[in-house]
Amino acid sequence: MKRISHRSAVFLVSLVSLAGILSFSLLFLQQQAQLSLPDPVPVSALDEWSIEESVLNGLPLKENKAIYRSDTEGSLDTLFITVFPTDTPDGTIDFTAFDYHQALVQDYNPTLEANITYANPDGELPVLADKDRVNARIRVRGASERGAAYKSYRIELTDDRDALRGLKVINLNKHVFDPGKITNKFSMDLFKQMENMASLRTNFVHVYIRDKSLPPEQQNYVDYGLYTQVEQPNRTYLESHGLDPDGTLYKAEYFEFRPEDVLRSMEDPDYDPEAFEHILSIREADNHEKLLDMLSEINNINQDFEPAFQRYFNEENYLTWMAANILLGNYDTVNRNFLLYSPTNSETFYFLPWDYDKAMNIQGSKNFPRKWLGLQRYTGVLLHRRYFRTPESVSKLTRKMDELLGSVMSRESVQRLVQTYRPVVSPFLTVMPDLGLLKLPPNEMNGYWDQFDDEILKNYDIYKQNLELPLPVFAGDPIRSGSMVHFTWESSYDLQQEKLTYRLQLARDPQLKQIVFSVSDLIDTSYDYPGDLPDGTYYLALQIFDTSGHDQLSLDYYIDPDSNVYYYGVRQVKLGGQ
Repeated sequence: MKRISHRSAVFLVSLVSLAGILSFSLLFLQQQAQLSLPDPVPVSALDEWSIEESVLNGLPLKENKAIYRSDTEGSLDTLFITVFPTDTPDGTIDFTAFDYHQALVQDYNPTLEANITYANPDGELPVLADKDRVNARIRVRGASERGAAYKSYRIELTDDRDALRGLKVINLNKHVFDPGKITNKFSMDLFKQMENMASLRTNFVHVYIRDKSLPPEQQNYVDYGLYTQVEQPNRTYLESHGLDPDGTLYKAEYFEFRPEDVLRSMEDPDYDPEAFEHILSIREADNHEKLLDMLSEINNINQDFEPAFQRYFNEENYLTWMAANILLGNYDTVNRNFLLYSPTNSETFYFLPWDYDKAMNIQGSKNFPRKWLGLQRYTGVLLHRRYFRTPESVSKLTRKMDELLGSVMSRESVQRLVQTYRPVVSPFLTVMPDLGLLKLPPNEMNGYWDQFDDEILKNYDIYKQNLELPLPVFAGDPIRSGSMVHFTWESSYDLQQEKLTYRLQLARDPQLKQIVFSVSDLIDTSYDYPGDLPDGTYYLALQIFDTSGHDQLSLDYYIDPDSNVYYYGVRQVKLGGQ
């Protein structure tokens, strides 16, 4: 028998080992391939799929946070804007057309042709810039700021090559009502750090505007000062943030989660898109069926609320949005200034932030009594009122606020953010035009910014204190029935589950000095006045009391048209159709 050499034996053993390794590797790969493949399903399962059973329902909101890497908190862009006379069906208009805007009036909204040129690294107009090339359209944006001398603008670039930081739509906000000038960017920079939340890209912008309709010798760029650019929420926004570009996106204009008559299906013959958008602005939507189904379920008081909420909302996203609003003190988000987003093949709606220039109310200028702050005012919206009717839900909100205060909204995080804004914003505040628009002297601005962290903690303390109060409600219109007048109001709730009573007053004046009647210790949510009430204008006040001595005003208020004085907890009512 021929002897095998040692070298040959080693070679054979190596071959056997290699074969074993290859065999094991192939087996492992086959197993992995089997593990990675979905379970076989019949083709008919596609036909049986329904959105009610979608695996996307209720998932956490996952945003592509890398989108913010191109922006820094302390960055500053400089834009040179040329506005051209523009031909319209009604004739030629120019930059002076923007002066005719009035606050809250959005029916008048002319658009002009424009050129957008970006500054060179030194913040100057490039020497070879073609500043007479039309590459954009510009119009006034916003609501209450439309009547201000310095407008906010929406600019749509007509050439993708001219995009600012990749953005084809540029929203320039002057924030004339924000004493600190940094509040909106500060808020968005906080939101972008939060889990289960998406934010909007923002940056500071130095704006120069040239009016091409003026005589040639007067066509100079005029310094319009500091603006904040905020990203446009649209299909591009959804895609770049890692969300569903084909999803539904609404912006709340005056939306209280009620099935308003104008909120109809696109297939409804009475559907009026303009009327629809007075309630919800349609940013992206192919139909409204999902929204209408959600409103129907949320408003069905004959069924358990929790399954409906869990079906249409992600609780962590909802609590994060609510907690941040309360901590920032932005009560302009009760029924407006937020976005609702829903992916295509999901029933879930997610809350996203929008306008926050009315947050951080350090000067105490809000038109709300302290009793309405914290969670209280939000409960005027049915969705929030139904969710927070249990102590467990309130405890979840408190824990979410504690979580934010321990991380994203801690003193250290807040102070760090504010510190990055100071060197960018400060130079604008001692010169025109921003100096003339300030609500504070420049030498008080640093002190104002230094209070941001304290303001957040103060808002938290107010929230905790006001949890002791009954929840505020709205009173209804009185109805005459024969010789009786029937008064009704919504049912309040006490988070400590104490017994509640109501006091109803009717007066001839909003100061409640000329009392017609006053009745206390009411347990029911209605009252029939047996006396004679002549036709006329009256003022109705409703108060709520718990057994611990706390009281709450109704959410009604009346504004005297002559003095512009607010009367809280009072509503004007009329008998006899006057």
